[in-house]
Parts: sequence; structure tokens; C-alpha cells
Amino acid sequence: MLAVFQAWAYGVILYLIYLLLIWLWKEKIDTVLVGLFFGTLTAAQFIANKLVDYGIGVAPAGTVIFMTNVAVLDAMAIFYGRQFAMRAVRLGFFFQAAVAFAAWAAAQLPPPAWFAERAAVVDSVIAPSARIALASLAAYLISSTVDVYIVTKWPRLHILARVYSSSLISQVVDTAVFISLAFGPEAQIILGQILVKWAQIPLEALLIYGVRRYVSTLRTK
Repeated sequence: MLAVFQAWAYGVILYLIYLLLIWLWKEKIDTVLVGLFFGTLTAAQFIANKLVDYGIGVAPAGTVIFMTNVAVLDAMAIFYGRQFAMRAVRLGFFFQAAVAFAAWAAAQLPPPAWFAERAAVVDSVIAPSARIALASLAAYLISSTVDVYIVTKWPRLHILARVYSSSLISQVVDTAVFISLAFGPEAQIILGQILVKWAQIPLEALLIYGVRRYVSTLRTK
């Protein structure tokens, strides 16, 4: 269980960094959010190669930063609308595909003889198999679309009810789609990853209320 609390601590630190960036560029919050969305998406993709036993389930180390990516998407959807968020999702899909292709292409380039052994290790980290890459892209597109739809569907609901419900459902979709396509429908693995992701969802309030403060200020000017 210690790893879960460590993940919470890392998550809080990440959100504080995001809020600092938003404070520094508070006149361009939409731009900062888009940058954070693409940045966290890429970081999660590479950190995902390490698996971690969180005590409540096994999940990639990138789960922590991936859940901050979900929070950023929710913030864009809530404060800038469904169309804005879906544009980011679609761009993120092609961006993620380009990163996966670049990683694969890098793995195909021949290393010098003295670096060959180390290159094999590096390639195993940066270049996922085609099956995993396709599973990741499919899970991302489907779950992100579900997330944006739910968080913008009932604007009269409390902001946290919208954020938490969308994240709870979309992460079930994301995990089920990815694991099923990449490794087969392994129920125990799917459940473990869902629990780890759900444990990170409450932290989203930090970013949502932090962004809300500055968006509200801008709209009243």
C-alpha cells in the first residue's frame, strides 16, 4: 500500500507544478493546458514501460502522470467546451501516433558495435510492439472521447461530480480496451489497473479548482 501513498505524493507535486505554470502564464491558460496535455501524454507513454505493484493492483509507473493528463483534458472540456477538448483529443491521437512511429524508426537505425548491447535495452524501452502501440492509440481515442462527452453532458451538475464521474467511467473503458487488445481480456490485470487509476482521481480537484480560479478572473475582465 505504500506505493499508493507515494503515487499520491507524486501526483500532488505534479499538480503543483502545473498550477505554477498556469500562474506564470495565467493570461494564456488555454495554451498552457494544451501544452500540458501533449506533454503528459508523451511522458506517460514512455514511463509506462515500468510496471509497479501499488498494493491494490499492478499498473504502469506512467499511470500517475497519465491521470494528470485526464485531469487536464477535463479542465479543457469544462472551461473551454466540448469542441475545444475534442480538437485536442484528435490532435493528441496523431501526435501520439507520430511519437510511436518516431520511436519505432529510431529503433531501426543501426547502432555502432560498441553500443549494440545497450541499444537493445534502449530499444525495448522506447519502441513498443505494433500491437501495444495500436492498443494504446485505440484505448486513448475511445476513452478520451467518452471522458469529454460525459464531463460536458450535464453542465448543471457540480463540477466535481462531472469530473469524477467522467474519469471513473473513462478509465474503465481505457483499461479494458488497452489490456484486451494488447494482452487479451485478463480480468485480474484490468481490475488492478482500474483500482490504481481510480485511487488517483480525487487529486483532480487540485487542478480543476486551480484552473477555475484563473479562468473566472479572465472572464470577468
